[in-house]
Amino acid sequence: MPKDILPKGFGFWSAALLIGLFLPLIADGPGFLGDCALFAIWASLNVMWSLVLGTAGIQSFATLAIAGASGYAATYSSLRWGISWPLMLVIGTAFGALVGLVVAIPAIRLRGIYFALLTFGLAQLFRSYTTVTDALGGARGMYGADSFIPLDMIGTKSGAMIGYYAGFGMLILALLIYLAVDGGRLGLLLRTARESEPFARALGIDVVRARMAVFLVSSAMMGFVGAFYASYYRGVSPSIFDFSTLLLLFAMIVVGGLGSARGVLIGTAILLFINQHWLEAGPARLIAAALLMYLVSIFTDKGLVGIPEQIRRWSAVRRVRRMGGAANPAAAPALVGVGADTQDRSAPAAANVERT
Repeated sequence: MPKDILPKGFGFWSAALLIGLFLPLIADGPGFLGDCALFAIWASLNVMWSLVLGTAGIQSFATLAIAGASGYAATYSSLRWGISWPLMLVIGTAFGALVGLVVAIPAIRLRGIYFALLTFGLAQLFRSYTTVTDALGGARGMYGADSFIPLDMIGTKSGAMIGYYAGFGMLILALLIYLAVDGGRLGLLLRTARESEPFARALGIDVVRARMAVFLVSSAMMGFVGAFYASYYRGVSPSIFDFSTLLLLFAMIVVGGLGSARGVLIGTAILLFINQHWLEAGPARLIAAALLMYLVSIFTDKGLVGIPEQIRRWSAVRRVRRMGGAANPAAAPALVGVGADTQDRSAPAAANVERT
């Protein structure tokens, strides 16, 4: 099959799918599969967060607040009313959308640092509330909720495989939502508004409505992930709102590449490995993650996922200069597309919006 017929990223996603399907067959014990299930949880959250940060350009840090609150709602429902795990997922999804709506209505019109500060404080507020509320288990958290992993399989490889494949399915769902929104009409409208909000409004785009839509979709999925977390671990504690966890998730997105689903998976895998396997290093693992994020931010344009494109541009510049392109300094960037990331994309976006 000719290469140009295949969709972009076909090779990466095909390989990722095959690895995901057959990884448990070669896994060494339930510990590794448990780490993979945690990867699926964090990656699902990061994919939705990247949709908000990258596609919509909304500076939201409410990810763990929404997921954690939904996890608490699902756990409380199971312990108080005997709700089974499928209904826990439904309750978590609905609660996530509700929290997203409550946050978005007054805050969606805020810009930049103001929205970031509001949503950042939300996680700390939830942490403080759950810590001092006895009905929610206090500092110890709430445990004993229903789970999709049978009690007699906990700690076994069979139970770990159930958790792994459940997390793998959830991650696929998050990726499908991301691709549907980012590659659809809503994603086009959001990117147009992100590049130039006055221009988007001049085209008749309801910026607030578009941002509200993507925030609610992502919040509902984050709520689902929070309920999945509660069912997988049979409960939840205030540690889910930890500031260090939020920063780790943010570093995963930055290192992998903001606005790229592939970058999110790569960054999550690398930093989760550092965090899980350098536990004995204590704070040193956080320093290593911060250093990696610093180097990636300084030396790359789009995180690790953008390095191949940077190398191609660098090679093209060298070829142009060897052929005499350096005689006209403005010619090399024009020929090889250097600086394409900083060009104004509003004109082509406007044409597409008008056609929709």
